[in-house]
Amino acid sequence: MSPCKHDSTASFGHGEASVSCVKPENGFVDPLTLFHSEKAVEELLQQTPVEGMDEHLIEFSEALRTVAKALRRAAEGKASAQAEAAEWKRRYELEKSRNIQMERKARIAEQNGNIDCGRVKNLDNQLMQQNELDENFEDCCMKHGICSHEVLRDRESDSNSNVDRSKMMRKASFKLSWWCKGENGDQHKHDVVSFEKGNITTAERSSKQISLKWESDPQTVLILTKPNSVSVRILCAQMVRWLKEKKKLNIYVEPRVRAELLTESSDFNYVQTWEDDREISLLHTKVDLVITLGGDGTVLWSASMFKGPVPPIVPFSLGSLGFMTPFHSEHFKEYLDSVLKGPVSITLRHRLLCRVIRDAAKNEYETEEPILVLNEVTIDRGISSYLTNLECYCDNSFVTCVQGDGLILSTTSGSTAYSLAAGGSMVHPQVPGILFTPICPHSLSFRPLILPEHVTLRIVVPFNSRSPAWASFDGKDRKQLAPGDALLCSMAPWPVPTACQVDSTNDFLSSIHDGLHWNLRKTQSFDGPREL
Repeated sequence: MSPCKHDSTASFGHGEASVSCVKPENGFVDPLTLFHSEKAVEELLQQTPVEGMDEHLIEFSEALRTVAKALRRAAEGKASAQAEAAEWKRRYELEKSRNIQMERKARIAEQNGNIDCGRVKNLDNQLMQQNELDENFEDCCMKHGICSHEVLRDRESDSNSNVDRSKMMRKASFKLSWWCKGENGDQHKHDVVSFEKGNITTAERSSKQISLKWESDPQTVLILTKPNSVSVRILCAQMVRWLKEKKKLNIYVEPRVRAELLTESSDFNYVQTWEDDREISLLHTKVDLVITLGGDGTVLWSASMFKGPVPPIVPFSLGSLGFMTPFHSEHFKEYLDSVLKGPVSITLRHRLLCRVIRDAAKNEYETEEPILVLNEVTIDRGISSYLTNLECYCDNSFVTCVQGDGLILSTTSGSTAYSLAAGGSMVHPQVPGILFTPICPHSLSFRPLILPEHVTLRIVVPFNSRSPAWASFDGKDRKQLAPGDALLCSMAPWPVPTACQVDSTNDFLSSIHDGLHWNLRKTQSFDGPREL
């Protein structure tokens, strides 16, 4: 029987190995053709039957990622709809309670007959004004997200304790305004924020110079010190005694510092402190001014104590670098006297509000307790030997996938810290923005970014990540981020106001010149070659 049927071909393999066997005219098979056919079959058998499997896996992985993104968008839409429904329900409950109160008042008026109609009308007008204020507050929050009239306070203490109310009324008030050079200067004076109780929150920020002017004299000062330093302890005792005897101020210190002062002398029994976290949360209602004795770490610690509005901070340099501590301790009396009299230039240092959302959360509103950072939040690989795998989103836009040692989300005040060491730019602290700096990225084209302040960054650990990630906030409060967890970062509504020795720009340039020796080199010799 012939190895090939008449007028038919047999194809083996593919490409160059494909050989067709055609019956010759004389009925015999060419030996050379048979040899090539057997070779083609042998090559076909040696080929892997699952060739191209890697490409299929990549396509399947991309499809799964697309599905995950679609599910995430659906979850976000559902969460938004739930939040809107909850808001409408709240408004309905307010209107319902208002109607019930109106009916109750009308019923009482009918029963008594001699009720003061003018008083009822006054109450109704107050209710209507309160509703209008609530609606205006909601509209402002819907438009800006941050309300300049938002003041944090403890309602229980305000309603139940007359002592706390008197202390709050004693708080010094101040006004922030643009700084201008004379009446004919290019910069015109313009009010930014004005508060009766001295709490700062801003609806919009500016990179212009800002001046603080006291509208009433400060009454209470909080002094925070660097621990385990003899020179700081001596200076603290001198400063407390001078502020009490010469300026007649109420002084708060940490429990540790108060114990040290009482050990030195019992005359310091007038120094006040706190006992628990609840009293710490009320410090912003009592303290007019904060004085820090230490380095930048002491300023970070003082900012972390205030979860809402932050009083003005006067930072004295008793540390190493001191990017945020322009005042020198040798002349603390002159500096403090000038600050207490005012006006004084300040730097509004923005903070990041960070929230961790676990994979088990039903929506983005089920978050852990928010954390405020003044320098940066760092997401790294921890002790794992694998590269981090992070998906980054800016609002609803995909930014990139980070593969490297980690990622730094920094404020402009923190631009001279970890972000600078990782290759980020130095940015003026009053420039409103968020620094997006990768740590040792596995890509030569991955350069740092500076994003606007109004965006919300979402960092997600994908499910196909080889290992979890770790997040640290200003170098502490380390949290593990498992696959599926996310970290949300946005600009906090409460900046940290720090006093300037000269002004914001001068202090910033002095800090990078003195602390980093920025662009310090010998001047080119004048007796070298010259152009003719």
